[in-house]
Order: sequence, then structure tokens, then C-alpha cells
Amino acid sequence: MNENSIDDQLDELVARYSDALEHGTVVPRENYLREVPAEMRPALERCLKMIEAGSAQTPTSAQPLRPGLVLNHYTLTREVGRGGMALVWLARDQKLNRSVALKILRPGLALEERNAQRFRREALAVASLKHPNIVQIYGAEEALGYHYLAMEFIEGPSLATVLEALPPDRAPTAEALARATGSPALARHGEHYERAVASLLAPIIEALQAAHEKGLVHRDIKPSNILLRADGSPVLADFGLAKGDEDPALSLTGAPIGTPYYMSPEQAYVTGTRRIDHRTDVYSMGVTLFEALCGVRPFNGDSFLEVIESIRSTIPPSVRTINRGLTRSAAAVVSQAMHREPAERYADAAEMHADMVALAEGRPTQALARVGSPLRRLWLQIRVMSSGVNYEYRSARTFLGLPLVHIFTGRGHPSQPWRVAKGWFAMGDIAIGGIATGVFSVGGLTFGGMSVGLLTWAGIGFGGAVCAGMGAGLISFGGIALGGLAIGGIAWGYVAIGGIAHGTYAMGGSPSGTHILDPNAATPDPAAVQFFEQTLPQFFGF
Repeated sequence: MNENSIDDQLDELVARYSDALEHGTVVPRENYLREVPAEMRPALERCLKMIEAGSAQTPTSAQPLRPGLVLNHYTLTREVGRGGMALVWLARDQKLNRSVALKILRPGLALEERNAQRFRREALAVASLKHPNIVQIYGAEEALGYHYLAMEFIEGPSLATVLEALPPDRAPTAEALARATGSPALARHGEHYERAVASLLAPIIEALQAAHEKGLVHRDIKPSNILLRADGSPVLADFGLAKGDEDPALSLTGAPIGTPYYMSPEQAYVTGTRRIDHRTDVYSMGVTLFEALCGVRPFNGDSFLEVIESIRSTIPPSVRTINRGLTRSAAAVVSQAMHREPAERYADAAEMHADMVALAEGRPTQALARVGSPLRRLWLQIRVMSSGVNYEYRSARTFLGLPLVHIFTGRGHPSQPWRVAKGWFAMGDIAIGGIATGVFSVGGLTFGGMSVGLLTWAGIGFGGAVCAGMGAGLISFGGIALGGLAIGGIAWGYVAIGGIAHGTYAMGGSPSGTHILDPNAATPDPAAVQFFEQTLPQFFGF
């Protein structure tokens, strides 16, 4: 599991460009611009030009950032992180004799006032929040030409680092999570990994509710923004993208902001026509919970655009299809938090927090109660699968290592790889199973463009009994049919019946073979007459 540490693809491009200039490497801006959609290029180019200006025209002091440099009463110790917009340094507060983190705006970006506004907004947003699980910001200051935020320094790792540290070769446990987080209290859940995860994340969701009550939407919830103190307690960080209800969103480029993998569907639209409110944080929290429970993200892609397209057009599978040890309650919580329609999600973070506490304590959740009876669950699955949106369903029940049902629905986008379904009933682009249907399908009873099976219906089919445009099998029906018994426009087999037929026994418009039954022949072959009028009908019980 690889957690992408960039804020978003645009932020990462700015970081790469900044670092290249810092090391004296000249890379044409066009190389970076080609990596983003055309509508984002003018804004990104403006940012790259600002970085160039910042490199050529250093801050007024002309003092580079280095250990020992003093910004007001903060002495820099070492760099601990960097993104496209800012560098993060560990520093010592000489007034209060404590360690702090300084988030320093890159000099080039400081040339545009709205980027400094984004910094100041983060300080104002978090300063208004008083919650033990939200990182504290001490102030927004400027010194030697550098704009920076002074904030609480969190000594522990991020949740992203914790998830990477979990053993990849076996199912995670509460003990493993306790070791990775440095929180012994989580170990009390024993083998109940989902309870430990819920215990870890519940305080973060409570902190979100506190932010939402102040009218702030974080908009960039992800594992790397959940930090862990030395005692293992979680802290929500990086409110740099937060906005109030009446505060228009500021972003580096005017493009969608937030890390692509964790965006809500309404965030994944460049046009900005979709309203974004506190429920977008609920969705991103659901994505984070999905990743923590399953070890994989629900949406992926080889590029920014592929990830965005996946979020827009795909409903992720149930977490139980990936981690079979999870309960229905855990799956219901993730599903409700990640519903495509904001109105169908938790109404607020408080509702989700209540379910997370219930999950941590092993009690039934309201999300599960909402799903209801097995019949209602089946009906909901049918509604999802008939919606036309890309969706994967894999039943938790298995037989001989295969799920009873594995289905992909919806139309895959052009860049999407072939979706392979494997199950006793399988449906996908490629389907392998007892009953299989797909563009390519292999199994006992198969349907598809190209199919191989005991009983096959397909454009091109191979098997025991085949009905296809072009088929080959023991019994074959098709436009072109090849088999023991072949019936088709063109038929070739031991017994061939068709417009053009060739076989040991052949009957049709233009038959050829050993024993031919040609209705136009003056003296029909007695063996052919005997076979087609008596032997073959008796064999099939006619």
C-alpha cells in the first residue's frame, strides 16, 4: 500500500519544479504542463512562473532556509517535509522553549497575495477551533521575506505511515495497529482489527464535527493529514483548504482542490457547479476508513484524470469483498459514508461518530439497521447494479476458494483495464466461473462475445453445446458452426446441417461429404436418409 504524499497532482508538479530549480536543473515548463488537463495549464503555468521569479529574486534578506536560521523567535532545526506550496521545518520557539513546526510558504508563491491569504486563512480557521484532536496553530507571521505558520509539532507518524507499516502478508490485527501507532490501548481489541480502527478514527470524526459546527469544511481529509502524537492519540492537521460557508474556495490553480484519491464525487468536477458542504468531509472520511480496513484505496488510476474519472463513474465494492474478516456493520458504515449522493450519507459527522463508537464497542450500527433485512440488502444491490454506474460486487460467501457471485456492472471508461470476474456466477469484461457472462467468458454455462464452456451462447463460442455467430463444440449452432453436430449457415462436422454443409453425414442446400441428403438429388443416399430420418431423431428423443 503506497500512500501518495502529495496534496494533489498540481501541488506535486509545483514541488518538482521548485526542487529542480533549487538544484540548478532546467526543465522546460511545457514538460509539466502536458501532465495536466488543458483547462488547468494557464493557472499552473502562472504558478511555475512565480516559482521561477522566487528563485531568481530571493526574499529581501537573501538568506536561504537552513538549520540555525532565526525567523523572529523561531530557530530552524531541520526540514521535516515539503509539498508544492510549502516547506515544513522543525524549529525551536526561543520564547516558550518548545519545539514547533513551521509551515513556510515557498518564496515564489509568496509573490501572489492570494497564496499568502490561503496561509492566513488556515491560521484563522484552526485558531477558532478548540479540540484536543485538532493540531494547534500558534500564529501566522512573516520574517526575512518568508511567510509561515507556527503550529504544534506532532512527534509521531501519520496514519499513512502507520498503514504502510502494517504487515502486508497477513490480515492486520489490533495488536499490529497498536504497535504501529504507539497506542497500547488499541491492543485490547485483540483480533478485532475493525474495532481498533474505529477506536483510532472516532476522535478525528468528533474533531470534524467541531469544525463543521464552526462552519468550516476541511476538504482534504486523508491518512497523511491524520497525525499521531507520541501517546498514539490522533490529530487532524492541514486546514489549508478549509473554507467557511460564505468563503469562496481558494486553491493554487483554481482547479479542484483536495487529494484526488480521497475526493468526493462533487469535488471531482472541475467546473465547480456542484455544491460542496460538510458532507464532502464525511465522504473522504469514508474513503480513509475504507483504506484503513482493506489496505487499498477504493479508487486508483495511472494519472490524475484517471483517478478523477474513476471517482465520477465508479461505485467501489463493499469492504467485505476485499477483507472477508470484516463485519456487515463495518461495511455498512463505509457504504453510508461513501454514498455518491450527499443526501444519502450520514447527515453530519456526529452521526458517523456515533456509529464509529458503536463499531469500536462491537455493537450494531445505525448504518446496518438502515440497510435492513437480507431481502432489502438484495434489493439495494439490484438498484446499484442497475444504475449504469461502474460497480463491483463480490459475495462474502465462497466455495472452493471462489466467491459464489462476482459481478462487474456499468460501462468501463476507455482507459480502464479489463475487469476480471471470478466466481461460481461471474459477470464482467472477462468472466470465469460456473455460470459466466462477459466479453470473454470461460465456465460451465457461458454467455458473451467470445465464450468457452460446456454450454455456450456467444458471438464466438467453444464448448460442449454452443450457440454462436461462430461456434465450435460437440453440438454447435451458429452462422458458422463446427462440431460433432453442426447446424448453421455454414456447417462443418461429423453431422452437418446448413446452407453449406460438409460432414460424414451432411444435409443442406449445398451438402458435401460421405453420406449426403440433398433434397434436389434424383436418388438420395439410403444411408443418409436412414440417418437423418430415423437415427438422429431417435437419438434426441424426437
